[in-house]
Amino acid sequence: MSASTAELMTLAGIAYGDPAAIPGYLARDPLTAGDWTVAWIAAPPDPPVNFAYLARSTATGACVLAIRGTYPNPFSPAYWEDGDEDSPFGDMVSWPGAPEARVSAGTAKGLATLQGLTDAAGTTLAAAVGALPPEAALTVTGHSLGGTLAPVVALWLSGEGLAGRLPPRPVSACSFAGMTPGNAAFAALFGPGTALDGRVTRCFNTLDTVAYGWDRVLATHDFYEPSPKGGAVVAAMLLATAARLALGGYDYAPVGTPLALTGTVRPPAIGCDLVAYVFENLHQHLPDTYLTLLGAPLLPFTLGFGSVVLPRDHPHAERGPTPRWPTYHLA
Repeated sequence: MSASTAELMTLAGIAYGDPAAIPGYLARDPLTAGDWTVAWIAAPPDPPVNFAYLARSTATGACVLAIRGTYPNPFSPAYWEDGDEDSPFGDMVSWPGAPEARVSAGTAKGLATLQGLTDAAGTTLAAAVGALPPEAALTVTGHSLGGTLAPVVALWLSGEGLAGRLPPRPVSACSFAGMTPGNAAFAALFGPGTALDGRVTRCFNTLDTVAYGWDRVLATHDFYEPSPKGGAVVAAMLLATAARLALGGYDYAPVGTPLALTGTVRPPAIGCDLVAYVFENLHQHLPDTYLTLLGAPLLPFTLGFGSVVLPRDHPHAERGPTPRWPTYHLA
C-alpha cells in the first residue's frame, strides 16, 4: 500500500527543513505522526546543493524517497547551484541505453549529486534502497526542483537506468510543482510497455507558473485574473524564454499522468502590480499552498525568505512574505 497524495506532499515539504530536525517533524506532523519514520537521511554536502531522505511507514511498510527542492537561501552557493539545475538551457544529456532520450544538463547534474549522497555512516542512496524489503512499495517524491528530479530518480531506481547497476524493483513517482526534466523521447521511457507505465503522477497547482516550465511557458501569461498582472516586463521574459526554447529544439515534454489542483488567486495586498505579481507567484508555488489545495495540514514549520525556517507556533511564523527577496528561491 502506497502513501496518499497528501502524505507525499507533506513528506516532500518536510525535506526543506533542517535535516537534523526531520525525524522530529515526522513525529509532529498530523499526517505522519505515529507512522512515518526516517529510514535513511543524507548527510548534507557543503554547500547543501541537493538533499533527500528515505521514510518508511510502520503501518504499511511503504517507503518514500523525498527529494528537496532548491535550497531556500539566496546567500548560499547551494541556492545558485540548484538554480543551475532548474535551467532548461545548455547541452542536453542522453539517458543511458537510450541515446535519443535526453535530459537537461541541470537534471543530469542533480541526479549525479543525489547518487553521490551518503548518510553519516557512508551508506549511499542506492545501497539504502537496495536494503529495503523487496515487497516494500517505494515512491519517489519531491517539490519544485525535487519534483523535476523525482521521476528521473524513479527511473534510475527502477533498474531501467545506469546499465542496470540496481536490481529491478517496483517504483512509483509523484512530483509536485516539478518542471519537465527532458525531451519527448525521455518522457516515452515512462510510457506504455515500460516499467513505470501508469506509475508516475505529475501533481501541479493550475496557477503555479513553475509547473508550466518548460513545455507551456506562454500559458502562464494571463494566469491571475483580474490581477495582479506582470505587465510588459513579464510578457517580454516569457516571450524570450519561449523563443529560446523553440530555437534550441529542446522538445521538452511532461512526464506522468497529470493531477491538476485548481488554484485560487488572492486579492493583491501590495500596491505595485509587478511586485504583487511576484509575490502571487511565490504563494502559488509554496509547499503549504499545495497542502491547502489537497486539504492537508500545513507543514510543522514555515518557509520564509532567505534561509528562515520557523516552527509553526513561532510568533513570526504567520507574518507572511514581505518585499525583500525574489520569488525564485523554491523553484
